[in-house]
Amino acid sequence: MTYSSLLDTAFLLEHPAGSTVRVAHHGAHVVSWTDTTGRERLYLSRETHTGPSASIRGGIPVIFPQFGVGPLPKHGFVRTRDWSVIAHRPASVSLRISDDETSRALWPHRWTLELHVELGEALTVRMVARNTGDSPFDFTAALHNYFLVDDVATAAVRGLASVPYHDKTKPAMITSSTRGVTSVQRDELLTVDGEMDRVYVGGPRSVAIENAVGSSATQITADGFGDWVVWNPGREGAGALGDMPADDYRRMLCVEAARVESPVRLEPNAEWTGVETLTVT
Repeated sequence: MTYSSLLDTAFLLEHPAGSTVRVAHHGAHVVSWTDTTGRERLYLSRETHTGPSASIRGGIPVIFPQFGVGPLPKHGFVRTRDWSVIAHRPASVSLRISDDETSRALWPHRWTLELHVELGEALTVRMVARNTGDSPFDFTAALHNYFLVDDVATAAVRGLASVPYHDKTKPAMITSSTRGVTSVQRDELLTVDGEMDRVYVGGPRSVAIENAVGSSATQITADGFGDWVVWNPGREGAGALGDMPADDYRRMLCVEAARVESPVRLEPNAEWTGVETLTVT
């Protein structure tokens, strides 16, 4: 599937004020969000791989049940599979995926995961995980937002001052952990100069990317996650990905609502909800 056909076949959500969202079956992946002026707010690589078992590069990948690397495929397995639609209205869509033989061969648990996308004055994305088995399990999760920016060198993230973070570009010298060096954000504005891969532990409910598109900011408000991830591959990293033009690192910045530091323990018949609201300011 090409970049154009990916957008053409995605569910189209429209708001009377003029904003739109497109959501793909594959990965329950939000691939586009335009504001009321028609400007795109999410980055989507024109070289993204969109075939079976491939992950879409850009938009909002759904990460579950593992963030990052570990015993499972990187960032889990729900982002590379097709989901079922359970409801579709003009300004909202809900999708679901559940365990099956393939997932249980990798992760021996019974579960369902739903994604509810609603377009109003803001864009709301809600993840709901349920334990449908008879034993508890732990998981990590994220909404891996790729935001479009005019130039990552002039954009800045506000809201993370005084928050501790793990810098994964600087591995600790003596540790078995993959967290990287732990530091504290000193500056009020976080700017990007080269590769960045940080997990901010805790922090505020809301952060914002200033000077994202034009003079406007993109605000992210999250509940249920607890951590923030900020990532940009830099030129060299983007060129090594294989599904992103090397210069596109300048056009994107990932600021992610995540549950990384402390996994969720989900008991039988229990559910967990993580929700983010994206707003143009």
